[in-house]
Amino acid sequence: MEIGVVVLLWLFICLQLFVISGYLSLPNSKKKYTQTLPHLAILVPARNEAQNIAACLESLLQLNYPSQNLEIWIGNDQSTDETAQIVAKYAQKHPHIHLYSVQNTIGSARAKGNVLAHLVKMSTAPYIFVTDADISVGKNWLNQLLSYLQEPGVGMVSGTTLVKGVGFLQEGQSLDWILGNGYLIGLNQLGLKSTAVGNNMAFTREAYLSTGGYENMPFSVTEDFQLFTAIAAKGFKTHNLMDRASLNLSKPQTEFKKLLHQRKRWMMGAQDLPWYWAIIFGVQAFFYFGLLLMFWLNPNMALTIWVIKWFLQQTYLALIHIKLNQKLPVVAFISYELYALLMHFAMIAFYIYPTKMDWKGRKYSLLF
Repeated sequence: MEIGVVVLLWLFICLQLFVISGYLSLPNSKKKYTQTLPHLAILVPARNEAQNIAACLESLLQLNYPSQNLEIWIGNDQSTDETAQIVAKYAQKHPHIHLYSVQNTIGSARAKGNVLAHLVKMSTAPYIFVTDADISVGKNWLNQLLSYLQEPGVGMVSGTTLVKGVGFLQEGQSLDWILGNGYLIGLNQLGLKSTAVGNNMAFTREAYLSTGGYENMPFSVTEDFQLFTAIAAKGFKTHNLMDRASLNLSKPQTEFKKLLHQRKRWMMGAQDLPWYWAIIFGVQAFFYFGLLLMFWLNPNMALTIWVIKWFLQQTYLALIHIKLNQKLPVVAFISYELYALLMHFAMIAFYIYPTKMDWKGRKYSLLF
């Protein structure tokens, strides 16, 4: 038994090295802003986002792109708060901001995918950008993603999103997002592409329409992965970016229960990821259990593996913060292993607990 546990634990270390090697193969980050300024559409699904939507709209108004070449569509997804009223006030002042209230479903589209299906039909631009209502976009977000999206054969581009918050729970989420993006980018560089980031992505209308749109796709709680897979299946190239120019900032989950539901949603969506992600998630899920068992079987070996894992993890976090030109939260950085340990066991327990995932007031079963 000890040999099997040791092999799986060292496999996790190898996985970390594998991902970091992919990250280190990234070309030097340079601003690659487009020289042309085509008409663009920005789509923002919003359900009960009264506390967030104004900050999102303010960031969209600060974009380094001429407003006459923009159409911003906010999809009000049957909100029961003041979301629609707030957006309506902005729309009165800014002609390129539009409020659209979603009242029905199109085909098989549901939830966020249904909102996007409606908004794509309402918009007219050949290039479509998507973000969330709790996001503040960077001033050069459009320019950077567009410059890659205009390359021949490219159908989708995705940037990096960073959570910004204060305190153990919120700063821990920030480092979680960084590592998640780090895995995505590292594996992508090694040819193992998997998904886009739903609050920081863009696609061509041509690529989207070639898939039949969300209304012709099976429902998924992770609509970004669903669209990424469909576009790639049609032969379009994709890019996943990690640089300061394409960075968006997200608000954190402020309640632990909501955080668990968010993570459960991601884990539900991960069921459809490529086979190699099943191996990755399996190795990750086993690590702390295996480490505890190894401390009982061979304490010295367990400590050695834990120290190596911690060193690689923290090094990767520091490297990504440097690349994104972001200040590293020192206290969270030091205590992150404790956060990761607690979240690891909490998420496994919550994932197998027989309760539906609650997201934006809607409940979804584990399997579809």
